[in-house]
Amino acid sequence: MILTLGVVTAEERPNVLLILTDNQSFFELSSHGHPHVRTPRIDRFAEESVDFVNFHAPPFCSPSRALLMTGRYAMRSGIHNTIGGVSILHRDEQTMADALGGAGYKTAIFGKWHLGFSHPYRPNDRGFDEAFVHGGGGIGQLEDFYGNNHLDATFDHNGSFVATEGFTTDVLFDRAKDFIEANKAKPFFCFVSTPATHRPWQSHPGAAQAIRDRGEEYQSNDMALYSMIENIDENVGEILDQLESLKLDEKTLVIVATDQGTRRERLHKGLGYDEFHQVFCMMRYPPLTQGKGRESRALTGMVDVFPTVMDLCGVKTEAVLDGRSLSPLLSGKTTWTDERRLIVQCPRGRSREKWKNVSVKSQRWRLVDGNMLFDAINDPDQNENVIDRYPLVVESLTRSYEKFWESLPESESLLSRHYLGDSAAPEVRLNAMDWYRGDSPWHQLHMPKFKGNGVWAVEVVEAGVYRVELRHHPREAPQALQASAAFVEIGGRKYSKNLEGDDESAIFNLSLKAGRFDLRTGFVPGTGSKRESDWGALFAYVRLDE
Repeated sequence: MILTLGVVTAEERPNVLLILTDNQSFFELSSHGHPHVRTPRIDRFAEESVDFVNFHAPPFCSPSRALLMTGRYAMRSGIHNTIGGVSILHRDEQTMADALGGAGYKTAIFGKWHLGFSHPYRPNDRGFDEAFVHGGGGIGQLEDFYGNNHLDATFDHNGSFVATEGFTTDVLFDRAKDFIEANKAKPFFCFVSTPATHRPWQSHPGAAQAIRDRGEEYQSNDMALYSMIENIDENVGEILDQLESLKLDEKTLVIVATDQGTRRERLHKGLGYDEFHQVFCMMRYPPLTQGKGRESRALTGMVDVFPTVMDLCGVKTEAVLDGRSLSPLLSGKTTWTDERRLIVQCPRGRSREKWKNVSVKSQRWRLVDGNMLFDAINDPDQNENVIDRYPLVVESLTRSYEKFWESLPESESLLSRHYLGDSAAPEVRLNAMDWYRGDSPWHQLHMPKFKGNGVWAVEVVEAGVYRVELRHHPREAPQALQASAAFVEIGGRKYSKNLEGDDESAIFNLSLKAGRFDLRTGFVPGTGSKRESDWGALFAYVRLDE
């Protein structure tokens, strides 16, 4: 669909507070039946909201967040996974922050982004006036500030590292509340995107103690997880209280959701099933919801958030959307007037693959991987494949998927290249999570024994002499390379230089032409090295010198 609404005047436009937790199960709320966690503030919010209980998202972080930010299926923007150069939102996509910022909103993100961390893919490049974020898909991943955990983490604030004190969730909500206070007199879009409850699970000291004080004790992993959830709940309550105290609650669209479904370690089915896709999402907008909480069982999904926000804020977009506005359901309607179809797919690899990890959903039916059909109403656990009984249903759902697949652009056109030499980013920090060919390191724990290599896709914006600094550890945590030599391959040429054993980096000054290239780097093991063969630089800092 093409959304071209815009009937809301500038004075009537609501604020938007979007709270997205990470990897929190649909069932990890007390209002959704969890036997241990207590989430009284989110439960109270649900009583004032529409609780979408048939709401679906891709089963991994970056694809889900791409849907959220664009209202379009993730494979349209080249996202198939969470690493490997295919977790980056294509530069041509319009984000929610782009659209709202263009309509006069102040925009900010606090927490997890995971849609690209080099130019032109950083949050500040994608419409956010303020970005206070961590790198990668979780605290402590390769892209993140070295050594981070949930206590006293260092965040990237508009391009500069800032050390904080306290637990990540508390820090992020405090920053968000400061942003709301500073922008209370103008329309704002505040996106709070917690790294909790993504692994690593780490106990929140205060919340864990509160659990013990009520006489409950759990194994360490469960205690860490439950305390993180209850701490999120407390922070959600505090920011909602702030809206009320500022008299903004009646004119603010508040969305509380999580990005992906039930935890994999507790499941037994494949990635095409509802148990991986069902996530919680609650929306409150008093002019429509009128303080009356209700469940909606209509088929909905993460792809619907963008068009809903655009609709309620009266912001026009010419983007061709896969989602639809949920405003009719917020206003009291219980069902769609047509048979809604959703396609949820994440191939979980560098290349998209037809019919891999896909569910084509209607209100009643689920066509999984093209060869299984389940009746979601009469068999919600999807145990009985009834594909042979309903050939017309299969034919109809198959047509929907084929139409979607044929509409995808060529894969090569969706490859997100890192811009080098752009005046908007004098220096670019590349990390090996974004190698689009070769190995796929993604966590700082991989660094000590890492032996692989890979390739970055880059675009040299301006011809000139570039300073290329190669490192195994990032600048904030320098360590000797134990390498005898280093090399850079780009534009069909290979450049090499010798190193001393205690060198922490290798620096090249290369004359590069403008254009699109593959960039491959590496180190040759030296005396005392634990590596037996060349390995790639996990970090490269590149800037145009002249």
